[in-house]
Amino acid sequence: MPNLVVKDSVGASGGLALFWKKDVNLTVKSLSKYHIDVVVREEDGFEWRFTGMYGEPKSEEKDRTWELMRELHRKLSLPWLCCGDFNEILFNHEKEGGPPRAERCMEKFRQALEDCELQDLGFVGDAFTWRNHHHDANRYTKERLDRAVANVTWRSRYPLVRVTNGDPRYSDHRPVIVDVGDRVSKGWCQPMDVMRKFEARWLEEEECNARVEQSWWRAMEEGELCMVEVQKRMLSDLWIWDREVLGELERRIKNSRRELERCRRRGINQEQVNREHILRYKLERL
Repeated sequence: MPNLVVKDSVGASGGLALFWKKDVNLTVKSLSKYHIDVVVREEDGFEWRFTGMYGEPKSEEKDRTWELMRELHRKLSLPWLCCGDFNEILFNHEKEGGPPRAERCMEKFRQALEDCELQDLGFVGDAFTWRNHHHDANRYTKERLDRAVANVTWRSRYPLVRVTNGDPRYSDHRPVIVDVGDRVSKGWCQPMDVMRKFEARWLEEEECNARVEQSWWRAMEEGELCMVEVQKRMLSDLWIWDREVLGELERRIKNSRRELERCRRRGINQEQVNREHILRYKLERL
């Protein structure tokens, strides 16, 4: 994605960025510390609007976000997809832990979406997109602060849209992944029978240099003089190492991610909080 527009952060806070591929016909309309607003033109000439949002986090200043959304709505009438971190929930069932959210705050968010004719696109996955990762269960909080919304004309263009609350990795927020659902599946041909290549990811393993050197000298000691044959022998040994050693590590990572995801979706209690921190540390080490 070589194209980029950025709204710089102020110190360590804020900051927005939008990346897009070179074959995407995109025009930036406006940006601020709360949003980046663009128009996308499809190959058939169809135009639609995307707005990436970052809601004001301070309770006393959240009205700035809602007024901005209304202003954007008035400026341009197009099929509209809007998503990001709104820093607000719509209903109290979208929050677990901590004090309940004031009804008037949620009502202002609901009213802003109604005024802008935007509807929630739902989600697949964990309902809570943000959590504070506190070690004390009594202060642990998780909320659905991030979402995707769209108007009726955008939804009619992309009726198969699917929103996934993805893997948070190292963030306290889950990424909101919007798949518009119009991609055509392609049948992949069987790979050609060629000599396997050296994988760049092996270089990240501490054992890699020693494995290469050990395999190389063993091939030489067994009488292999042709460099191509030595290389084949070395690559064969490395792929066995990848399957029998590194492959096991990949399975452990996959199992740890699955276990962490199950833990994140349970109710808040001290045992669950302690378990989540242990699993996050374990996954990071793997």
